[in-house]
Amino acid sequence: MYLDQVKERLKELKLVSSDELVACTYPEITELEKKLKFSLPEAYKEFLLWMGKSAGQVLQGSDCFFEHLPYLKEWAVELLEENHFPNALPEDAFVFFMHQGYQFSFFRLSEGDDPPTYSYCEGTNQTSFTRSHNRFSEFMATEIELHAKYLTAFAS
Repeated sequence: MYLDQVKERLKELKLVSSDELVACTYPEITELEKKLKFSLPEAYKEFLLWMGKSAGQVLQGSDCFFEHLPYLKEWAVELLEENHFPNALPEDAFVFFMHQGYQFSFFRLSEGDDPPTYSYCEGTNQTSFTRSHNRFSEFMATEIELHAKYLTAFAS
């Protein structure tokens, strides 16, 4: 649905075998939503049901899988505090991605089923959050392409 093109592109790139993609279950997502007291966007649920627990070398080095989700917002807040960032995360922010402790991405739960993503990166002198992608599905497409370039360069 939202990630069909991303899934197809990942198959074309042959970056990961299908058995390396480990999905979350519907009950795990439901339990997560109960703990967090909100419903997740459909595009993000699709990600969780596709590769929510593991994706082989894809997204390696990033904290974005199910086991990390309960901690990401806390880690993001700590990073913002350490860097004296002038803005707090929006109340409806869901931090879904952190890379090596110096950058993170989030979406707002109030912005639809395939919401825009926002980011913060340490050391960039940002004074506000950057809207990085117009949709979560675009974020995923970009990440797949970045990992393809990285893995291709690394293999050479």
